[in-house]
Amino acid sequence: MCWSCNPFCGNCKPPKPRPKICPNCKTLNMDDPDEPVKCKKCGADLPMRPPIEPVHCLFSDTICKTPCRKHKEPPKDGVPRPCKYNPQSQVSG
Repeated sequence: MCWSCNPFCGNCKPPKPRPKICPNCKTLNMDDPDEPVKCKKCGADLPMRPPIEPVHCLFSDTICKTPCRKHKEPPKDGVPRPCKYNPQSQVSG
């Protein structure tokens, strides 16, 4: 267990996207990972992020498009559980 959460870790929940660094002026730019963006300082076009590969999550026994490291091991009691970070694993009813 972590003492404090590092949003880029990805151990217990999906990692936050890291800031993009402008190749021209080296400014850090936070953005929506799915949208093309321009540098907030110099206006240069920044590259798109590569898409995240979906994985089979052993924790929830579903396909996950926002994986964290929980997907590598099933729960200790062997019963798959819904994951609050993966809307596909939620039980509808």
